[in-house]
This record gives sequence, structure tokens and C-alpha cells, in this order.
Amino acid sequence: MADDNHSLESLQELHADLLALSESRLSNIERLGSQLEAHAQAFQALLDKKTCSEKSRNELRAKVHIDLGDTRYQINNEFKEVIEGVANVLKVDELEAADLCVEVQNEANTSGQPTQTCAIVRFHQRRQEVLDCLRLTLEIFWDDSEDGQDSFDKDWLDAFISEVTKAQDTRDESRFIRRCLSSMKDIRTWLQDLSERASVEVFKDTSETGIQELERIAYQRVSLLRQHESLGVILYYLSKKDSVQSDFELMLETLREMEIYDELLLHSLPAVFAYIAHFGGLGGPIGLEDARSLNQKLFASTSQKPWKLVYVHAAFRAWWLAEYSSWYVDDNEGSMPANQLKEESNQRQRQFTDALKDGAFDFMIALAADIKSQEWEDPARNGLRLWLQQKAPSIHRSTDTSFSDGFQEILMQQVERFIDNFITNMPNVLRKLRIDEDEQRQGSTTLNHDIEVERFLGVISFTFEGRPKAAFESFWDVQDGVLMGFMHWVCRRASTPLVSAFCEMLQTISETEECADKAHEFLLDDGPQSGYQMRRHSLTWNHIFKELIFFSKNLQGRPAIPQAFGLGGPSNDHVELEPESLLMLECYLRVIARLCGASAKARAFITTHPTFHLSEMLFQLASSSIAHRLKGCAFTTLRSLLSDKNKEAGEYVWSALDIWVSGGYSPGSNMGKPAVPIQVSAASIDRILRSLGNGFEEPNAFVQLLCALISPYAEETQTHLYDGLPFPENLGASSRMPGIEPYVDFALGHVFALQTIEITDPKHLRLLQLSCLDFISTALDTFNEDLVIFGNRTSIAVDVAIRASDLKNYVLLHPFARVMEWMFNEKVMDALFAAIHHDAAVVGNASQDSPIIQVILRGIHVVTIIMDLQATYLDIIRPLVRLEKPHQRQVISNSAFASFEDGILSHLSIIADLGLYCGAGQPELVIASLKLLRKLSSSTKLASATVTGMGRIANQNKAIAALEVNNTSDTIAKSLLHEMKKPIDINKGIHDSAYVIQLSILDFLAACLKASPGQPTIAHLLLGFSCRGSIIDVDPESSFSQGLSLFHYILEIAVTCPVGEEINTVSSHLVTIKHKALQVLQQLWHSPLSSAVVLDEMRDVEAAISLFGKQIPITNGTLFDGRLAGDLQLFMPSANACISHFLGQRAKTFQYVSAELRHIAQINLPSRKARLFNTLFGSTEEDGSQVLHSSVYDLFDFIELDFSYDAAPPSPAWVADLDLSICLENKGDSGYTYNLEKLKQVLLLRRAEVVKRGLLEDIPKITEDIDAIYAFYAIDNEIKVYAASRLQLLRSWSQLMLVMVKTTDLHGPQKIQAMLQILQAILPSLENRVDNIDETTELSQLARTLIFSIDFNSDSFKQGDIGDLVSDKLFHLFQVSLRAIGPLGNQPDLKEVFYSISYRYLTGMSDITGISKARRRHSIHTLKAAGERFIDLVCDDAHSGEPMCRISALLLLSAFVKMAEAEDSKYVVEALIRLNFITILVESIQFLADDLRSTAREDVNLQLSYCHAKLSLLLQVSQTRFGAATVLNAGLFHSVQASGLFSMDPDLGVDIDVLDAINKHYRLLAAIMRVICAAVLSRGAQNQQTIDIGRRFLTENKLSIMAVLKKSAGIGTGADVVEGEIYELADAYMLLMSVTGFLDVSSTYFL
Repeated sequence: MADDNHSLESLQELHADLLALSESRLSNIERLGSQLEAHAQAFQALLDKKTCSEKSRNELRAKVHIDLGDTRYQINNEFKEVIEGVANVLKVDELEAADLCVEVQNEANTSGQPTQTCAIVRFHQRRQEVLDCLRLTLEIFWDDSEDGQDSFDKDWLDAFISEVTKAQDTRDESRFIRRCLSSMKDIRTWLQDLSERASVEVFKDTSETGIQELERIAYQRVSLLRQHESLGVILYYLSKKDSVQSDFELMLETLREMEIYDELLLHSLPAVFAYIAHFGGLGGPIGLEDARSLNQKLFASTSQKPWKLVYVHAAFRAWWLAEYSSWYVDDNEGSMPANQLKEESNQRQRQFTDALKDGAFDFMIALAADIKSQEWEDPARNGLRLWLQQKAPSIHRSTDTSFSDGFQEILMQQVERFIDNFITNMPNVLRKLRIDEDEQRQGSTTLNHDIEVERFLGVISFTFEGRPKAAFESFWDVQDGVLMGFMHWVCRRASTPLVSAFCEMLQTISETEECADKAHEFLLDDGPQSGYQMRRHSLTWNHIFKELIFFSKNLQGRPAIPQAFGLGGPSNDHVELEPESLLMLECYLRVIARLCGASAKARAFITTHPTFHLSEMLFQLASSSIAHRLKGCAFTTLRSLLSDKNKEAGEYVWSALDIWVSGGYSPGSNMGKPAVPIQVSAASIDRILRSLGNGFEEPNAFVQLLCALISPYAEETQTHLYDGLPFPENLGASSRMPGIEPYVDFALGHVFALQTIEITDPKHLRLLQLSCLDFISTALDTFNEDLVIFGNRTSIAVDVAIRASDLKNYVLLHPFARVMEWMFNEKVMDALFAAIHHDAAVVGNASQDSPIIQVILRGIHVVTIIMDLQATYLDIIRPLVRLEKPHQRQVISNSAFASFEDGILSHLSIIADLGLYCGAGQPELVIASLKLLRKLSSSTKLASATVTGMGRIANQNKAIAALEVNNTSDTIAKSLLHEMKKPIDINKGIHDSAYVIQLSILDFLAACLKASPGQPTIAHLLLGFSCRGSIIDVDPESSFSQGLSLFHYILEIAVTCPVGEEINTVSSHLVTIKHKALQVLQQLWHSPLSSAVVLDEMRDVEAAISLFGKQIPITNGTLFDGRLAGDLQLFMPSANACISHFLGQRAKTFQYVSAELRHIAQINLPSRKARLFNTLFGSTEEDGSQVLHSSVYDLFDFIELDFSYDAAPPSPAWVADLDLSICLENKGDSGYTYNLEKLKQVLLLRRAEVVKRGLLEDIPKITEDIDAIYAFYAIDNEIKVYAASRLQLLRSWSQLMLVMVKTTDLHGPQKIQAMLQILQAILPSLENRVDNIDETTELSQLARTLIFSIDFNSDSFKQGDIGDLVSDKLFHLFQVSLRAIGPLGNQPDLKEVFYSISYRYLTGMSDITGISKARRRHSIHTLKAAGERFIDLVCDDAHSGEPMCRISALLLLSAFVKMAEAEDSKYVVEALIRLNFITILVESIQFLADDLRSTAREDVNLQLSYCHAKLSLLLQVSQTRFGAATVLNAGLFHSVQASGLFSMDPDLGVDIDVLDAINKHYRLLAAIMRVICAAVLSRGAQNQQTIDIGRRFLTENKLSIMAVLKKSAGIGTGADVVEGEIYELADAYMLLMSVTGFLDVSSTYFL
């Protein structure tokens, strides 16, 4: 890279800090100072530009390499040609072009753009950044506000600016201002050359190269225009600091030569106006004589050197005269003779009048209007402009680029100054203009009279449009100010045109509530201005009302009047009342609409006026044959009455509208109930509505009115409950089905589906589309589908609680149902997707608030909400609507789609559109597009395979197919990669749009991969993979194979992105990006589809070592967004889950390392495995040296994060019986959390219910309760997310431990020591966190796996101190396990784990030869210390616990008995006897067969295991004389005989339906026989009673015994039995016979 201080990235960082300072949000003021000093040279060299030269070209051709920074690059002849091409295009030195081309080489490879294109773009980007940085520096210096900039030393900034803008030498041309002017001239020349090249290129080359050239030209034109604008602003600020008259004259000479009114001309005006203020005004540095001399010079040059644009010259003269006249306002303290004063005054008046005749005001209107975006076209305002602006054209725009906000504000401030100067310094001229106009009107019957005063009002109107703060400060803040006095004067005895212009001005300066309130007071008869003597002749509300009534009555029944007046006004055919009456009516309606929309006071005054009934008059106007534009104004004014609408206003307008569409008029009542509408057919209503559907103005205004009408009332908007209907439920009931279906049908079926097709004007089309989409989205957004769920699944009486009469009416009448029905209509769907589809290049050049962006956003939102709600509509709403009134509803034709996805299948281009919009540079649009793409990619219909003929699969899914058209996926992937590479403004952090976009991209990719884990998706395609059928691959020539894909950059983020900006800190925006990147990678390495490729790619960059080695440990001082780990503020929703994401990224790191370890073990890479193990143990070799970092044991530190939140949820009495579980949602890894929006809705519904039923009246207290409950569950959600992340991390760490144990090359004692190290790490937590069931489960399972993996026959147990250490750790684990079992209570799974650990310890230690008796005594003492209650608890679990828990408990008891036996202790057996447990076990034998028969087939094996565990315990007990006596006394032989197991045919066995049932039967018999033999043997041959019982047993079961013995001898046939099973049982029989002497007493029987 080039010098870091001059790189584009460093300039962007400086620009971000300067912008942050200007907006009072800079986080580090010292950093900014250092950056400015570092870039001072860049500012100084900004305007220096070495051009192409033969010398540089020869030097380049002789070079074989180029050094850039510390890197040397070899260059070939082909690359040299590219460099020369860049030098020629940019007109820069070849060596500079060479550096530029090398610098962008990586970007060219990544983006796929030619090096020449990237170099050109980088050149202009860097130049623009330098200009913007200097502009912002000057802006900050000249900013006099007190907001946050007082901390920056302006004296230092002044010195810095002086230093970077100082002249290079004594020549005038070396001054910075002159160099700025020269650069602006060069840009104008450059733009002219580009225009000529573009015009030639269009006809010369239509190949891809030619298209690329046109794209480069287009980019350069836009960039150069922006640079020219920035230079104009810089020139403006510098002219305030360093004004030289020669510079002023040079700028005027430049303006004189300009031939086109375009953006370049406007860029020069702020500096010119600043010079006028400096040299022409009273407050400047020169005196009157110098000012007079300059004035004479300026006007003398008019005839000598005429300007090419007369109206621009006229505006300059007027501007100069308004400023220059300040010298004569106070007679200059009597320093000039009176006759001279009068003469000069008359001269200035003549000069000013001449300037007006040449179009001075016309041009001022043009520049004030043209500088703002013209996309939001207002037909009425545009008509006014056409009337006023007749001598100057509109701006000629060479591109669609809009002016920056800063430039607009600067220019408008200058126009403000002119307005104030003209009124203050030239009042006589203003009075003379009005007098002359009045005389012309009185003496003429034509329209050809001057309207300069009206034009001046137009200048004011367009200047303050969209600038309410400036309007308030200039007009309303000072009641006795100059502008307020001017308003009183101009509206007194005003003519119709003047009133029209005044009303337009008044509505422009009344855009906010504060300004509108002042304007309303101004129009009141008793307002602040009522003290004026001539008030009765001024414009007031009453005057407006009278005029409206008079003219509206005369207009009724007249033929419609053409829309546009043209440049000369309306034709003589329409001047029956007064020539400008229609324009005046429009302006009256516009000012009423503005004031009613912005001011509650004005709205209340008009709607409650005792004599003037606005709504009636408006509907009467709408019923007349008036111009479309005037009718549109009528509907707009009606809409203004619905601002902050309440139920009374909304229902009144609805009722009045329903009367109007029925052919009647709204009565003149004062917002009372309208008259009952006349009976009218649906066809008549449709005909009346369709009469509005012509052109643009009427349908647009009417749909906007409908949108305002269906918007929720103000009280619903505050709660977002949306539980009411925005119209009377009986609306239209007398003549049709109640509701607003005719209006919905008109808006969607006629206007949106049909009218949008007919409109050809792009601006009108977008505005009409936007109005319709607003209507659709309002209807969908304000339907609360949750009310249906709440009504069925909560105890809330929803019918009582909601504002609608009942839930059924809400569902049937809400516009949602009808709008959704229309959305499945083919034409409506075509219109919807047509609104979304636009050229991506056009979208990228549009401003964020432009109509095209808003239309796309609204369209995307509509599609998104439809996909969210269609299940509710199709499954619940539509069947209910069809069931209730199937015959009263008009059927919608062409509803061709069964689901919305079916419609999308016919418009698959939307997928490509959404992807392309991701590169448009519009943050909100990118986020919305990704959100919808995420939904579309998870749709089963869109993800299904595309099948062609003969069943052949052409592609994996339709979404992939849509993106593969014209290689669109590659373009989209590059756009996403570009967005991912954008730097994040550290001053904004998580609020930076670049950060939000990057999160959205990562979320989209992760969700898409998760939705179809085993199938190729569009995420794979965008990441750089090639999708072929059901597999993915990597193309050899693709960006993926070159390491330049989106996947590789996400991998780079995951590996290199730090989690904090400083040591021992974690920052939300950094750790979240890292976590999200790892989420995407996790989906890829987990999926069999991509794991092999992804693991190889990650291994190539040693991702495992980098990720693990960069994990920071958690200490007592670790700060998470500036807070310690235990701070409750970390779990506020505003904390953005910083600590949870930190734990999450560590968990995914562990998961990846585990996967990598397994993989390299499978493919046998010993060196990589050894290196990775070294890293896990805390040491990594880098560049030949060992770097120490945290080991895998150190990173178990998260277990010490101790956060407790013991607060109980608030539970006031009015919600005591309310089940809030309906608000729970499964968030996957985060478990179940509360949907806070649903929670609030439930609480609000319950509040409404209890209040309506009169159960509670203290509404403020209920509101406090709601806020408290909401706040509690908001924190609770974050804590659950934290707990889930912590548990996931614990699982990942445990899994890593197990993988390390399984894959390590260590053996014997070394391996055991490694496992003991793991035990040493987890034992404290295992011992102290038993109450945390989830974490204890994970730790105990890890401990169980470890102890079962230990070889107890290892020499480690015999090696002195090491053996003692091993034994001690295992004994500690045994102690912990025994202590944990008791407190666990009803946690059988966890108990089973601890039982298993204890069992393995006892059995393992018993297998060790040479172990000291002392250690065994420790074990028995530990058992005794646990108390008899412990044995009781184990017995309870063994008898009645869960299946696995029972088995483990029995095995543990067996181990206890064996341990006690080894120590000659009867403690365990005695305890079992005291608990009568042995008797219970013995008695259970008689039920074994019955239990097995009654067991479900799938549980038989588990039941058999339980049986064997019981018999194993009995066997262990029976191996001592004392125990055997207990077993026999408990009735062993009786239970065995009662079970019937030995009396049944062994070849048939127990009737259990499992595989290998006979073998299982034999195995069970053998287990019982082992118990019998052990008991008999333990009692001894001297115990005759036992011998007799044994003989009796053999005698009673002689048949089955005979069969077993024959089968073991190979005699006879029968069921197939495993030989081992039959031999074992036969041996047991023979042993019992031998012990009892059975053969001796019964030998005759067997002969």
C-alpha cells in the first residue's frame, strides 16, 4: 500500500472523525488532531497535479519493477499499457498512475473490474475524500454553534487552515483560492471532454469494452461534479477568510462566460454571494467610496462585456444592489448631499427594475427550487412555479446527482440574506413594484402585467421550503421583525395573484407545529397583528373562508379547466370569475392543508368553526367538474383533517366519504353524524370511484386520503395494539356489505393494478405506486393477527378487551382480509413486482429519501409482511370470510395463485433484484433486501428442484437458477463483499450503517445455510461455491479458488478481527461481527455438503491456531463495553448482548478446533496435530519464536463469571391468573425467550379488559405495572441468552477436551496426567455448582467420560507421588459425586451420571492391585459420612427411579457391597437390610416374567438390563455368609419358583416380542442361578436347611434342567441358542447339584 497517511482508508477515517465532530459525537478529540497533522501535506498537495509527460512515460517504459511501500512489484508491458491508459484518462503523471494501478491490483482481482476502472475510481475517491475533509475542517471552523465543538481549539484550527492554504510563492496564481478556481476550471474542461467522449462512444463501440468505457465516463462525471461542488464550498469558506477583489472579479468573469445554467454554475454562486456581502455591504472591510467605485465598475462592464446568461447577470445585479443599498439606509450619517442621495437612489431603483425585467427573480426562484430534489413533484406547486418563473429556464442536469445537504444550506442562507437585504435596504423599490402592479391590473383587462412582487414571494417560498428552523427564526421568532412587518404589508389589500403567492409562501414557512401555530395566529382576526389599522383589509381566516365559499359555489357545475396555465396564464376561455381564481383556490386549500396537518390548534379551529364547514365544501368541490389538480388539492386538504386523528374525526370523514360515493353531499353539520346515505348499487359506487382514476393528481390524492383513513387512531398508534377498526362498523350497511371493500377494490384493483400501467411519466408513476403501497402496507401492518391467538389460548376476554365490537367483526371487517385477497390477484402481483423492479444503477445513484428508493422499500416490506401473514390469512381469515357472507361479496377475478410463493415463481427476477440492490449503497434498502432474500431462500417452493424434460434436474432450486442468469450471482457476491469491506466508523460503533449492513449480510448467510443444511443454497452461490445439482464444487478459475471470494473475506474477519479496541476490553461491534462470521463458517464446516472444502481452506490459513491463540482471557478487570462482567447493565436490551457474543465466538472457536482435530487425526497429519496441541497447551511458534498465550485450561475461566439475578417477576393481582407462556418463543441455541411485543400486547389487552369491566380504575398504577413487567422480562431475556451462550461454551469446551483425549498421541501415565489436569480444572465447579443443573450435567458427563477412559491398571497408580496424585483426584471426584446425588432431587438423568462416576471409581479402584487398604477405608468412610439417608436415597432410585437411573443405582449398590466386603464391613448390607431393600429385590424376582410380558417391545432390553442389575446386586450380597442368609431368608427360592421362569419350556422362554428372545431367557436364568449358587455356597455345606431347599428346587424343576443339560450335551433339537449361554446355565445347574449332593440322593432318576 501507499503511505498510510495518504491512503484512502486513512482519509476515510479522518473524514469520519471530522463528521463526528461536526455532529458532536466525536469519541476522541486527540486522535482527530493527530490525524489532521498527519494529512496536512495531503491538503497542501490537493490542488497539485502533475500531468502526463514524455519524460515520465519513458521512465515507465524503462522500468521492470515498481516499489510501493516496502513491497516491490514486477511489471510487464501489458501492465505498462494499462498504466499509460490510466494516465491519459486522469491526465496525471505516468509514475503516479503506476503507483495507483499497483495499489488497486488486489481490489481489481476481488471485484472483477479492470485495473483501469479500479484505478480511476480510487483516484477520484481519494481526491473526493481530501476535498471533503478540507470542507468539513473549514465548516467546523466557521460554525458558531455551541454544540460540542467548544472542546476543539479553534485557534489551533485557524493556524492549521492558514498553514495548509498558504500561498506556495508570491505569485497571485499560487494563492489557494486561485488554485481552487483553476481546479474548478479544469474540472469544467474535463467534464466537457467526457461529454464529447461519451457522445462518440455511444455510436462507436457497443462491445463490452465500450460499455465499460461508458460506465467509467459516467462515474467520472458524477465524481467530478461532486468535487466541483466541494471546491465551491471550500471557496465559499475561504472567501470569508481571505477576500481579494481581484478574486471576486475573476469569479464574475467566469460566470459571464458560462453558457448553460447547470450544476457547475450553481457551485460557483455561494462564493460570489460571499464576495458580494464582503465588498458590497455596510459591514465589509471597505468604505463607501471604494464600494461606490466598485459599483460603478460592475455596472459599467455590463454594456462592454455582456453576460451570456442574461438572467444570471440580472440576479447578480439585483443581489449586489440589495447589499450595496445598505450604505444608504441611514443616509450614511449625512455625509452625502440630498440631491446626490436622491439621484443615486433613483439610479439604483432603475438598475434593480432593469434586473427584474431581465429575470432576476425568475432565476432566484429557479436556483432555490432546482437545488432541491425534484423527484417529489407536487403538481400544484409545480404549476405555481411555471406561472412565476417565465424568464429563466429550469436547471440543465447532466447527471441525476443531487446537491449535498451542506451545499444546499449554504446557498439558501445566501438567498435568505438577499431577501432580508432587499426588504430592509430597498423598501421603496418594493413599494414601487407593488404600486406599479396594482395600477397595471386596474388599467388592463389582460393577464400581461408584472408579477414581480409575487415572484419575490416565490423566492421566499422556495428558499424556506424544507427549512423549518430557518423559517421560524426568520419569520416567527421575532414578532416585530422586518420579515413579519413585510408579511403584514404584503397581505394587506392584496390582489388575487398576490394572495395566491402569499398563501404559497405562508404554507412553506409553516412546516412544523410550532411554525404552523404561529401562522394560524397570524390568520386569526384577533391575532397578534390585530393592532394594525388596516387589519380589515388583510388576509385572515374569515377572508379565506368567504373566498372559498364564493368561488367554490361558482365553480360547481362548470366544465373542467385545463391543468397547466403555461407561461402566460390560463386562456381567455376560463376567465369568467377572475383570471387567477383557480390558482388562488389551490393556494387556499394548500395553506389550509398545511396548517391543519401541522397544527392541532388550526385543525380544531377549522373543524369546529360555527359557519364554515370545510369538509362539506371539499366534497362539493370533488363532485364538481373541476380541474384534476384542484380536485386533488381537495382530497389532500381532507387528508390533513385526519392528522393525529381521533375516532370522531375518522368516522365522520368515513361517513361523509361514503355519502359522497353514493352520490350525495356531506351535510353542513359541525362534525356531527352525517345523514343516512341514499340507496345505491355497488356498480354505481364503483363508477363514481372509477371517475377518479384518471391521470395522476386525483387518484394519487384519493389513495393518500384512503391511506390516512385506514390508519389507526392516535391512541392505537401509541400502544401498537391495533385492536380496533378505523371506520364505523356499520359503514355502508344500508346499501352493501358493511365495510370498506369498495375503496380497497378501487385502490388496488383499479389504481394500483391498472392506472400504474397507463402512466408514462416516471415521477408520477413512482409517486402513485408509493401511495398505493403505503395503502397496502398500512392495511397489512395494522392487522393484529395475535388477537386471534390470544382469544383462543389465554384467559383474556378478547371480545371485551378490544376496541372493535368483537373479535369476529374485527377479523371480517378489517381491510387486511380484502387487501390480502387482492394480493393473490395476477395483475396486482404484476404491479407489485413491477414497483420493486428497477435498474440497480439508477437505484444506486438515487438519494435515500427519493421516491424510487421509498417505492422499492415499501414494495419489499409488502412482500415480506405478506409472507409473514399469509398462513394466518389462508388458514383462518379466508375460510372465515367465505363462510360468513359468501354471496354479498364481490369476487376478485384473476386470483390465480394458491400461495404467494406461486406468484413469486412467475416473478423470479425479484431474487436477482434484491441481490443487486445489496450493492446500491442504500443502507435501509440493503437491510430490507437481505431480510426478504432470507425469507425467500428458506421457502420450500422456491428451494425445490427445477425439473426439465424426462425428469432431469436442471438446477438445485429455483432461487439458484434465478441468480445464475447472466452470472448475476457473481455481481451480487462482489457487492456483498464490497459492503463487508467497508470500514466501521468507531464514533458510531453499532449505529454505523456499514456495521448494520455487515451484520445483516452475515445473518442472511447463516440463516440461509441453516435452513437447508444438506442442500446447495443461494448462500453457497454467493460465498463463491459452484452449485451443481445436489452438490457444491469450486471452479478452478473462480474467485473462490483465487482466495478472493466472500467466503474468504468472512474467514479473514473471523480469524483477524479483534474482540476489543484495547487490551482486556470487549467491544460490541467487534465481537458481534466476529461471532456472526464464525456462525457462517460453523454452518459450512458442520455440513457434509461443504465441510471437506471449508476445513481445507481454513487449515490453509491455520485458522485453528489463529482463532485459539487470539482468545483473550477473562479477568477481574475485563471490560465489556466499558462494564465489568457482573454489571447488570450488561443485560439491558441496549447492551447488545456483548458478553453473550463474546462467549459465543469462543464456543464456536472451540467447536472448530474440535472439528479440525478430528479431521487431521483422520487424515493423519501428525505435524499439524502436534502444532495444534502445542497451541492448545498455550504456546505457538511464530517466525521461529514461541509466543505464549492462554491455554485450553486457562480458557475455562468463563466458569468463574458469576452473575446472579434473583428478582422475581412482578405479579400484580390483575395479571395473577394470566399465563404469559404464550409469549415464549424458541430461539434455538438461546432457548425460550419472551417475545416482548406479544408480552406488551397481552398486558395491554388485560388492562383494557379489567378497566372495561370496572375491576380496576387506577390506570396510572396499571401502566406502571406493565412497564415493570416489561422491563423484568426484557432483562430476563438477555440473561437467558447469556446463560445459553455460557452453556454452549461449556459444551464446546467439554467436547474439545474429549476430542483432545481421544486424538492425543500421549499414552499411559502421560495421558492419565492430561486427563487429571482436566479433572482438576472442572472439579471446583462440579463441586460448587450443583444447583446449576445444565452446567453440572455437562461437567459431570465430561467427568464420567474421563473416568471411564482411565486405565486403572496403568502404572500411574503405582508410581509413588504420581500414583497418590491420581488416586487423590479420583477420590475427590468420587466424594463430589456422592455429595451431589442427595441435593439433586428429581433429576434422574444427572443422578445417573453421578451414579456411573461413583460406580466406575469403585470398580476401577478395586481392580488395582497393590492399592493400600487405607484408600479403601477412605471410600467406606466417605460412604458412611454420607449417612444412612444416602443409602436410602440410592435404594429409592434403584427401586422406583427412571430406568437408567435405577440401573446405575443398582450397579453402585453392588459396588458398595463389594467395597464393604473387601473391608470385611457389614455396613452396606446391614443398611440394605434395615431398609428392607434386599427383601424387596428378592420378592421382585417372582414378577420378572410378568414385568417383561407387560413391557413395550422397545423397552424390553432396558427392562432386562434392570433385571440383571438387580440380580447382580443380589449376587454380590449373596457372596458373604451374612448376606446369603439375608437373601435366603427373604425367600429367594420361593420367589424364583413363583416366577415360573424355570418351570416353563426353556426353548419357548418368556413371551416377549424381541429378537433373540430365547438367548435372553437363558441369560436371565443363568443370572438367577448364579445368585442361587452363591447363596448356597456362602451358607456352606454344613447348612442342611439350605442344602435341602436347593435339592427341592432341583427336583421341582427337573424337566427344564434335563432339557438344558441335554442341549448342552448336544442331545435333541430345539431353538437355536448361543453355546455360551446354554453352557453357563448347565454349569450352574451342575454346580448346584454338586453342592447339594443332589446326584447322590437322586441318581436313580437320571439313569
